[in-house]
Amino acid sequence: MSELIFSARTKYSDVYINQHENELHLKFDADSRAVQSVIDINQPYSIKMENLQYLMGILMFIPPPEKILILGIGGGTLVHFLRHHFPDSQITGVDLDQELIDIAQQHLMLPPASDNTHYVYQDAQQFISQTSQLFNLVVVDIFDGSESPGWIKTRQTAQQLSTILTAKGAVAYNLLIESDKEFAHFYAQLREQFNQQTLCLESDENENILIYALNFQPAQHSLTHNIQLAQQASRQYSIPMTDILKVIYSINPVDSGVI
Repeated sequence: MSELIFSARTKYSDVYINQHENELHLKFDADSRAVQSVIDINQPYSIKMENLQYLMGILMFIPPPEKILILGIGGGTLVHFLRHHFPDSQITGVDLDQELIDIAQQHLMLPPASDNTHYVYQDAQQFISQTSQLFNLVVVDIFDGSESPGWIKTRQTAQQLSTILTAKGAVAYNLLIESDKEFAHFYAQLREQFNQQTLCLESDENENILIYALNFQPAQHSLTHNIQLAQQASRQYSIPMTDILKVIYSINPVDSGVI
């Protein structure tokens, strides 16, 4: 049984928070089944939504990130997760809706700003074009209604993201793209920008497309070795990394980049 415990209207969206047993669900449409964030009251650092679990599959392919940029904070699922697993890392979250972040801190247990957790209330496109910082991991998790904003899918944005990555950095995209043609065009540009070091996968539970783009060429390993790494990562992050790896191998040709 789900109970509405909070609702409000910010400058940019309607906000509804429902409690379902020990979970808090953030929605932007009271009548829609689409849930934006799920926070476990007892373990807020756990990831319940499959598309975000798949998004964090990128951790199998990069060194532990010391500087993390999250574009699109929402209910704060990824802030919770990354803050828990990388307590010494610097996390910068960028979101245009300051009222939403205030609500998340009050009602969704979003960690407050601190010496190593920073919130920037700014348009993400503007932020990446202006920042002089370098990041080990950039997470792109921004939606405009039922689709990813057009600017995220441009060659210019891919170039800008690559310039704010460290030599061993990577970008993880959570995308909704309705047109197969549009996706193919975007993905071809992205692979060119990142020297073919990309992977894509799809979530079974929804229509999200997840993409990893690495700013470096990782060491090539056998399937057996990668399965062992996935098993270790599954235990470390409490995410089904072996299932994610199976999806990666089923979609991405071996020797086409990364695997």
